[in-house]
Amino acid sequence: MPDQKPYYNNDGITIYNSDCRDILPHLPKVDLLLTDPPYSSGARRDAERQVRGSMLRSIEDEDWFSHDAMTTWGFTWFLRSTGSALREILTPGAHLYFFCDWRQTPNLYGMLESCGYRVNQCLVWAKTHYGMGTYWRNQHENIVFASLGPPVAMVDRGMGSVLTFQIVSPSARKHPTEKPIRLLMEIIRAVPGETILDPFMGSGTTLAAAKNLGRQAIGIEVEERYCEIAARRIESSWEDHTDEAAAYLERIMKHDA
Repeated sequence: MPDQKPYYNNDGITIYNSDCRDILPHLPKVDLLLTDPPYSSGARRDAERQVRGSMLRSIEDEDWFSHDAMTTWGFTWFLRSTGSALREILTPGAHLYFFCDWRQTPNLYGMLESCGYRVNQCLVWAKTHYGMGTYWRNQHENIVFASLGPPVAMVDRGMGSVLTFQIVSPSARKHPTEKPIRLLMEIIRAVPGETILDPFMGSGTTLAAAKNLGRQAIGIEVEERYCEIAARRIESSWEDHTDEAAAYLERIMKHDA
């Protein structure tokens, strides 16, 4: 492995502060991937992304994060290099779940297939709140489900392809594209995989969800500020201490028993 020790390593949860492509070749086998890659949807067209500064985030913006201004070509090549490295550490039949928007979903299909993965389904995260827009205002996000060969059977075969969960409120977000922890827990509990990998960890929601469900997890994040946030989250117990959250955790634990 490169001269880099884990940024955090405790109780089955490991964090690396690095470009995932430098770390992946040296990881142990994993049997589930759940991630939210930087799919660069800020610009309306590739030409605008290249020439219109007003459509690009700068590194001075507090919401900017690494690789958040790639063109479609950059996104495809970046994800393809990651996908190729992942093949070496995934177990046969492992499930892969990638969050993606409608613009980049067709490109993600092609990237995964070109790396030798099988694309099985496109789940929908239905948000209870819709965003800004002029015509049809966006209220969902895609979750592309792929596998390394034929997928291992689901743990919960009663799951539908539409998952409805509220977004993380802007005031509570620890990362600009943070996903709700209950959504990630719902996916993790329903699918096979005892060791979960998130190569684009962000603020560590996947790892926190894995910890809540008693799974092991590895997260990789290129920005140290988010590694620090993730490490603090992992050291905490279940984050949402409302009665509703406690009931939700109890329900899914009983479902798995």
